[in-house]
Amino acid sequence: MSKKTIIIFILSILFVALAGGVYFYANNELKKNAKAPEMEFKLPEEELSNTKDLENITYVDISFENSDGNLNKLSESKDMATMILFWSPDNQDSVEVLKKVDSMNEKYENIKFYMINTSDTTPKELEDELTIDIYYDKLKEGASKFYITELPSMIYIQKNNEVLHAKSGFTSTDALEANLDILAENF
Repeated sequence: MSKKTIIIFILSILFVALAGGVYFYANNELKKNAKAPEMEFKLPEEELSNTKDLENITYVDISFENSDGNLNKLSESKDMATMILFWSPDNQDSVEVLKKVDSMNEKYENIKFYMINTSDTTPKELEDELTIDIYYDKLKEGASKFYITELPSMIYIQKNNEVLHAKSGFTSTDALEANLDILAENF
């Protein structure tokens, strides 16, 4: 083989490798930017959100403070449908879920809402925006007893202190409303 043939052969291999790399890169970028097909909303088991079930969550009595520093116990609302949201002002997803729950508060008058802040304070501007009461898990008892490792985390408790459903992560308005509807209907 001549020197010229070897150079052309090597250049051909480099060209094929470069073209393949460009193809795979472009294909991956297209896949990343492609929109997922629209999904039909179903019950919470098939939520349109990135939440995950909190496994093996059972009812435990916890203590938490209201904004005045008074101690409250979950067991004080044992005969009520209850929704607990563990959230933090430092976590934008949990603030968004908090605002969604706040907007639904009046619709679900038969549900007791405990919006439990895992931080020590709530920013004044956020507090002024909300109509729902904020509670604090200053002793970290609630997050510990319910094994909360991700915010936001939502726990739905029905009569007889049974956990109906528990999820963590950002949730869609439809999924949140479906869970609250089920809780309200089962009480």
